Amino acid sequence: MTKNEVLNQLKEKTISKRQAYKLLYSKPKERKPRRASFVKLSVRIPDERWISFFLAILFFLPIPIFIFKIFIKGNRKLEISDQVEISAEELIRLIAIRGASVSVRTHDKFRINIRTI
Repeated sequence: MTKNEVLNQLKEKTISKRQAYKLLYSKPKERKPRRASFVKLSVRIPDERWISFFLAILFFLPIPIFIFKIFIKGNRKLEISDQVEISAEELIRLIAIRGASVSVRTHDKFRINIRTI
């Protein structure tokens, strides 16, 4: 129903003020995040050129998300770091969202980039 139709019905008193307000200013629907299908990995090791090249070839194509889910579910004692406490189920939910990106840089100049597609 358009805004003019609602206002005309309110003017004719076929609907109440409360109903007109609900029709005019309804809550917007919450958009659900899109599900990811693939994960793209990039690993760079500064001093080891051949290992970086091998990893670039290995992870050239995106990896299907179900492979990560299998590895994460298989590893029940998952510990990412001492500062961050996260369960395997929470990590699976985070990985399953399209557009998520993680960039890790260590003190040793290692760079790891993870993107979900």
